[in-house]
Amino acid sequence: MNSNHSYIALSIILLSALLLTNCGGSGNSGQGNNEPVVGQEITVNVDFEAYGLTKDFIAKYDTMKVDNFGDLIGSFPSPVEVSAIIKDSKVKYDHNYLFNTQVADNFETIYKKSLGLGVYCADLGYLNVYDQTGDVLEYLVTIRKLTEALKLGQFFDFSTLKRVATNNNNLDSLLILSTMSYFQMDEYLRANDRTNVSALMVTGVWTESLYLASKVYLEKENKRMKDHIASQKYILDDLMAILIHYMGNDVNYVKLVSAFKELAKAYEPVVIETIDGDDVVEEVNGQQVTTQGAHTVITVADEQMIQICKAVETLRKKIAEAL
Repeated sequence: MNSNHSYIALSIILLSALLLTNCGGSGNSGQGNNEPVVGQEITVNVDFEAYGLTKDFIAKYDTMKVDNFGDLIGSFPSPVEVSAIIKDSKVKYDHNYLFNTQVADNFETIYKKSLGLGVYCADLGYLNVYDQTGDVLEYLVTIRKLTEALKLGQFFDFSTLKRVATNNNNLDSLLILSTMSYFQMDEYLRANDRTNVSALMVTGVWTESLYLASKVYLEKENKRMKDHIASQKYILDDLMAILIHYMGNDVNYVKLVSAFKELAKAYEPVVIETIDGDDVVEEVNGQQVTTQGAHTVITVADEQMIQICKAVETLRKKIAEAL
C-alpha cells in the first residue's frame, strides 16, 4: 500500500468519523449523560464589537441555512484530496510546518482538546503523505490522549493504527474498521448532544489543512494548489456559519470567529464562477485535462494569493495562541 493509500485509511478512521452525516444539537449545551461542556470560559455578556463582530456581521451568517450541519461539513474538501495535491507538488517534507505535540498536555478545556484534535489529525495526514513513520507514531499517541480526554477513546483503535504506520498490508481490514468506527462515533455524538465537539474538530482539520496547503504553495506555486486554496472561499463562509451557531456568549468561539473574519477579508477579491459551455481542455501538472460541460472558473491574482496565504498563517498563529 503506497503512502496515499495509507493516508486514506488513517484519515477515514480518524477524520471522516468526525464529519457527522446528520448533525443535530441544541446550540452550546454540549451536554448529555453527564458529558463535559465544550466551552469552559463562558462570559455572560461578551462585547462582540470589541472583537470586530458587529450585529450585521453576525446576522449575515446566523441566518444561513444550518439545519443540517452534516450536509455542510460533508461539502468540505476531503483531506485525501488535499494530501494528493500536496504530494503532486513534489515539495520537500518540512517538520516545522506541523503543530507541536508537546503542547497538547496543556489543553485544559474541552474546547481546546476538540480544536487541537482536529489540528493533529490534519498533521497526521501530512506525515503519511511523506512516509514519516517515526513522527506518525508520535502524533498517534497525542491523538489517542485527546480522544480519551474527550471520552471518545472507545472509537480509537490505537493498536490497529500503529500497525498501519508500520505495515502496508492492511488496507481492506482498515476500510472495514473505518466504516464501523464512523457509524459508532456518529451515533454516539448525536445521542449525547455533542455535535459542537465535532464542529470544533472540523474547524481544526480544515484550518490546519489549509495552512499546510498554503505553506506548500508558497514553497512552489502551481495552478492546482492555487485553485484549491482559492476555492475555500465558500467553505469558509459555511464554517463561520457553524461557529456562529454555537458561539452564544462563549468568548472562545467569539475570538475564533473574529480570527476567521480576518481571513474572510483576504478572500473577498476571489471570484468563483460556474460557466456552461463546451468541453474545456487545460493543462494541469503537464497533462491535458478535459472538463466536460459546465465548469468552475476561479479568478484570483497571484498577489492576492500571497495575501491569502499570509492571512491563513496569521489565523493559524491565533489558533496556536488560543490552544
